[in-house]
Amino acid sequence: MVLANQDGWDRYEAAKWLTMRRWLEANPDDELAKEVRAQLTTEPARHVAYTREYLGWDVFALMPR
Repeated sequence: MVLANQDGWDRYEAAKWLTMRRWLEANPDDELAKEVRAQLTTEPARHVAYTREYLGWDVFALMPR
């Protein structure tokens, strides 16, 4: 099991937003571009205000016995 702390979670979110921005640069006229722009406008502040303190992630590696 691997757990993420707040710094790891911040890096995960930042990488996601960077990927979204790069996608927008490459696909400005895509039908989803407006929705992606809206998410990039609200999600960073939402992350800091509401989710950063309470959410994180962990990974479980399972295998049969």
